[in-house]
Amino acid sequence: MIKIETPLGSFEIQDAPVIKTKKGDLKLPALTTILVPIELVQANNYNPNHVDDSNMKLLELSILQNGFAFPVVTVWDPDLEKFIIVDGFHRYQIMKDYIKATHLPIVVLEHDISKRLAATVQFNRARGVHQVDLMGELVRSLFEQGQDDEAIAKQLGMDIEEVFRLKQITGIAELFKNQIYSRAWEMQEIEEGKI
Repeated sequence: MIKIETPLGSFEIQDAPVIKTKKGDLKLPALTTILVPIELVQANNYNPNHVDDSNMKLLELSILQNGFAFPVVTVWDPDLEKFIIVDGFHRYQIMKDYIKATHLPIVVLEHDISKRLAATVQFNRARGVHQVDLMGELVRSLFEQGQDDEAIAKQLGMDIEEVFRLKQITGIAELFKNQIYSRAWEMQEIEEGKI
């Protein structure tokens, strides 16, 4: 069990139950949902997922008609004294800005920043549309934290070429400093009659 002290009270989070699967033990953090004042929850600054207005209205309708069926996934940031969203920003936004809820059901993961960034993308890629420039910034951030291309690709569910393309859009040459140069083609002079 984890106990988190916040400016608005303390919260106890039970250890997540575990089930056996063919691929090993699987934690079930969804079964450790807690209800917190919504002002203790804050958006992250790296979510590349975008939802248009019509889908936001549909999400609001879904929450109003079906209830709040999926808790917002967060991590606790002791420096900010806030629960930072890993997944569920748009559900949070509906609750906070559209229907003015006072509390929010959340799950709290114990992830460091690299794992948080990867988790956000893993959750979103399964269902959302990413903005390319923000995905590039996520790749940059993971790279700057010391992750290599293969680790980034694995964590974000990408192939190496996609990681390279996203590194290119950041426009930062240092992202390629450890890459082996490979010529795709080379210039050669050919006499006119031999073309």
